[in-house]
Order: sequence, then C-alpha cells, then structure tokens
Amino acid sequence: MLAAYAGLGHHSDMWADVSFMNRVSQAIACLAISVTAAGCSSVPAQGSPGASQAHETLSQATPERQTVAKVALAQVGDRYAPNMAGPKEYDDTGLTYYAYRQNGHALPRSLQAQVDAGTPIALAQADPGDLMFFRLDTPDGRGRLTVGLLADSRTAVIALPGNADQSGGVKRIDISSDYWQQRMIGVSRLLPDPTGSAAPSKN
Repeated sequence: MLAAYAGLGHHSDMWADVSFMNRVSQAIACLAISVTAAGCSSVPAQGSPGASQAHETLSQATPERQTVAKVALAQVGDRYAPNMAGPKEYDDTGLTYYAYRQNGHALPRSLQAQVDAGTPIALAQADPGDLMFFRLDTPDGRGRLTVGLLADSRTAVIALPGNADQSGGVKRIDISSDYWQQRMIGVSRLLPDPTGSAAPSKN
C-alpha cells in the first residue's frame, strides 16, 4: 500500500519521510474504502449530501467540536493562497490550523505535522472537528495529499488550489459523493471524542 502513495506530493513537495508515510499507511488501513488513482478531473461543486458513514451531525457534537467546525464553515467562499492561514486567504493546512487556533487548540502548520499529530480513526467513528485527508488529482499524474475538516455527518470544509473560476478556494464538499469517497485517504482525531474522553493514544 505504501508504494501506491510514495509519489504523492503536497504542493510541489515529495513525501519521502518514512515515519510520515507510515502515518499515512495507518490512516489508509482505518478505512474500508478503495482509493483509486483516477485521472485528472475537476472538483465537483457541493451537491445534495447523501447518506454518510460518519455518525455525528454538527448539532449532536460537543460544543468544543461545534465551534471548530463553525469557524471552518464561516470561511467558505474565501480565497485559496499558498502558505496562508487567514484571514480571508488559506491553503489546506492553513484552514485547519486557523479553525483550531481560533478555538484555543494548538495544531501544527505543516501537512506532515498535522498527520503526525492526530490518531487515525475509522470514518464510522468520525465527528465534527476531525481532520480528513484526501488524494487530489494533479496534471502530472502523481497526485497529492490535502487536508480538510469534518463539519457534519455529510460535509467537510477544504481549501482547494486555484481561483474561483477553477473551483478553487474554501469549499464545502459532500463526503458521501463517489468523487470524494474515491479520494479519501483517512481520518485523524485530535480533539476529545463526543463522550468527553481524550483523543485515543497513538500507541
């Protein structure tokens, strides 16, 4: 499984770090989803969400998780810009970093550090505020990993490269759609679960 993702990049960077790839592999193992290396295609607009494997809606989440998700949702429509973490411009990790920081939670800024910081969980265990990792198609066929934030049982918020005419910017995405199901790599938890328990140990 690692070999299939050895060429994934984040922006122009290659992911060669072994421990990082091991963390991605753990996240992949948590999902019973077949991730396919599809050809380049445009990102679909947000449609009407269907059924989701995630079990919590935003209204059922803890207040802590609700506030993180609401901050991310409030940025929908803002511009994508590399190396930006708000306000009004974000890259993918900048958006998740901003949503956590606005609610008093420390989250690393880099993608590798965000993967390493969390505990991989199954999609069926995911709650608003958990991080979601996806494989995006790229023109060179390598693909790259990106991160978004689960907002409710059907929706994630993600900052996609490009301008508005290219479907870029901060978007709501339907995680139950075939497009995003096929590109989902894993889910990671940093916040306590809805019962108030601490995030599970990575060991």
